[in-house]
Amino acid sequence: MIKWIPGSEDLFIAIFKNGAVVVMDKERDDQTFVIPECDSPFNAFRPHKSTKYNPVSFWKVSKLGLTDIAFSPDNMHLAITGVDGQLRIIDYRNERLNDIYASYFGKLTCVDWSPDGRYILTGGEDDLVTLWSFHERKMVARCEGHKSWVTGVAFDRWRCDEQTYRFGSVGEDCNLILWDFSFSALQKPKHPRGIVVSPPPVQWPAAQTQPTNIERKKSLKNHRLFRGFSSTDTTTVNNNVGTGSFGRFRKRSSKSNNIFGSSDHDFPEEQQEHLHLPVLHPPMKKNQAAILQPTTVSTIHADPCISLLFRESTLVTTDRRGRIRTWGRP
Repeated sequence: MIKWIPGSEDLFIAIFKNGAVVVMDKERDDQTFVIPECDSPFNAFRPHKSTKYNPVSFWKVSKLGLTDIAFSPDNMHLAITGVDGQLRIIDYRNERLNDIYASYFGKLTCVDWSPDGRYILTGGEDDLVTLWSFHERKMVARCEGHKSWVTGVAFDRWRCDEQTYRFGSVGEDCNLILWDFSFSALQKPKHPRGIVVSPPPVQWPAAQTQPTNIERKKSLKNHRLFRGFSSTDTTTVNNNVGTGSFGRFRKRSSKSNNIFGSSDHDFPEEQQEHLHLPVLHPPMKKNQAAILQPTTVSTIHADPCISLLFRESTLVTTDRRGRIRTWGRP
């Protein structure tokens, strides 16, 4: 899969079946390079010292294939799904892996970001659409309705506000399902004691995740596309939300509020290693997860569906035979 990096006419990003992500510049020439071996969960490096050659940057994200990517609305983060059943959240301008979420089971096939950047959708081989909270770093709900693998998910930006979020999904069961998410619409999990216990995040051992990035000072944030931008660091905001199980991970100084500042040089080397470690979030048990029921279920194709796109007045779907259909809004 290939996507343009938002705001750029030159840079684009590609994901591959070998678990690699490559950032390319269409104005540069291609040149071969050697991939260094690394056992860390995320490895980013610059293959060429010269600015004449591609790739601009190379990321080793997974040992298995990657399936889909989505940029956050503020263009600060990248969500990537993979065959290993993991959702990865990457600060792509600083080339850092922040969080890893695991599916209930099976691979994840598709991902989308809500228009306000608060929620992330995924679908996969567990026949579920899963809703994740980006700021709270946890799973919000599992959406049950498909009878086969989910192949496409999308938020309806024209039907999302602060109280209710409309999104849709398609799958190999040939169904199009629409969902309306609000906290009042969630069904409480059937926990035996009536208490929802979220599995605690797991921090990677420092010995296994020591940053191995090459030429860190030349990360993507220094590319001409990103010069002059500034934004509040979402990880700092997250740490101010509460003092729950997420509060003790990667606490930052107020000096790191500018995501494009030189925060890498504001901390001792030992503290930098701690700040940059990704957090692994284990899957929630079935009887602990809140459930969201579908609003509309409709069989729309004779063949398995592939993708879904919301437009202002229509919906667009595709199927495995390459047919594209445009639908009026319900």
